Amino acid sequence: MPVHSLASLFGNITTSQLVIGAITFALVIFVKAWAGGRKCTWERDWKGKMILVVASPTPTTITLIDTLLHLPSPPQILFLTDVEKPLPESLLTLLHTIKLSAITSNPAAQLHCESLPLTPLAIREFVTKWNSSPTQMVGESGRRIDSIILGKGWEVNPLNMLSSNNNDKNKGITKWKIEEFKFHFLTSLLPLLLRSPPERDIRIIQLISPTWSSALPSLSNLTAPEDQKKKKKKIRKDDLVNTTGRKNLNSLLLFKHFQLILDTLEAAQRGKIKPVPNPDNTLSSSTTTSGETINLKSRDKDVKSNVKSISVIMPWARNEVLKGSLVSSPTSRLSWILFYPLIILFTPSPKSSVQSILFALSAPVRKGDIDETLKVADQGKEVEDQRRNAVAGGDVVRDCAVVEMPPVLSDPLLAKALYDQLEKDVEQGVKLSQGKPT
Repeated sequence: MPVHSLASLFGNITTSQLVIGAITFALVIFVKAWAGGRKCTWERDWKGKMILVVASPTPTTITLIDTLLHLPSPPQILFLTDVEKPLPESLLTLLHTIKLSAITSNPAAQLHCESLPLTPLAIREFVTKWNSSPTQMVGESGRRIDSIILGKGWEVNPLNMLSSNNNDKNKGITKWKIEEFKFHFLTSLLPLLLRSPPERDIRIIQLISPTWSSALPSLSNLTAPEDQKKKKKKIRKDDLVNTTGRKNLNSLLLFKHFQLILDTLEAAQRGKIKPVPNPDNTLSSSTTTSGETINLKSRDKDVKSNVKSISVIMPWARNEVLKGSLVSSPTSRLSWILFYPLIILFTPSPKSSVQSILFALSAPVRKGDIDETLKVADQGKEVEDQRRNAVAGGDVVRDCAVVEMPPVLSDPLLAKALYDQLEKDVEQGVKLSQGKPT
């Protein structure tokens, strides 16, 4: 009998052993709760709103979709996966199960899935199909989009190392890199987003790998002397983790510049851009050949777009980050299996990993910049943490809070240079996919 077996096994345990067991159990619970990070406490009314989830069907993505659909006021979700048609039956069955579970508790929850490969043709076909709805059905601003979650590129995956056009060169198909795909997808939907009503709160969220900090030394190579560059190349090898981190650093810079473009377009639409005198007094830059003065244009920085781009730094997820970083050989695979109980203990679950995404989606909108200076009127009072109470366009979120980034990631010239180069690459790729000369 199991009862007798358990009684004989634990019947002779001393009090000191019970105390040690209780302390160990409490320590395990504490470590697991600490590894899970903070929980999102904000809620937003998503009823009748649309979220586009553009990601691979990873455990974190599936958990995010399941969590959103089981909110008190769930949204409509269109899951755009990079898996090519026909979609596998296992994925369709899983999504159908999630949808049935959500509809049972709340009929307003809706989930649809479509294939969106990383190609210019697929994006062009999707945008054409999305904009083809009659005006009588969707209104003058077109089909509504309330949020876009870009969940590609933060995983440490050997497939992300492949350059575009390598796999499909023989087929004559142009395939985007991750950053090129994001750029083409967002700029294709930008006219629709700009036509949205100004009171609509639209959030574009990209997921950033936690390996981004490992690639920070690579940014210093841009301004370092040649001899220092050679030394750093010998120290830092171009492995999978560093390459993933560098690509995500570029994504952080590009999103900063993208938000600047959104705010500038909003200011121009409201007429809040005014000419100011050129501080450069040289003739070649301040006047034209005809003698006319060239004025610079300055926008009202208080004008913010209702389309907000937010970056979310993801935790060290066991399936998307750690496994790709550590498992590369049969020996490492065996070690992964042996130490998997400890990996479960010290890494966040998919349920915990999506909390920062929920915070970026649901937190209130912050007006102005974060000011943590203690004011005289607030002395002796409990001051609210501005980083955990609101978000704004251009913010970077980690562990359910807005975080400060290194100054090099706020360099507008570096961000603009990356943006311009990416724009040229995407333009050439689009022309190539259409059979036009580049």
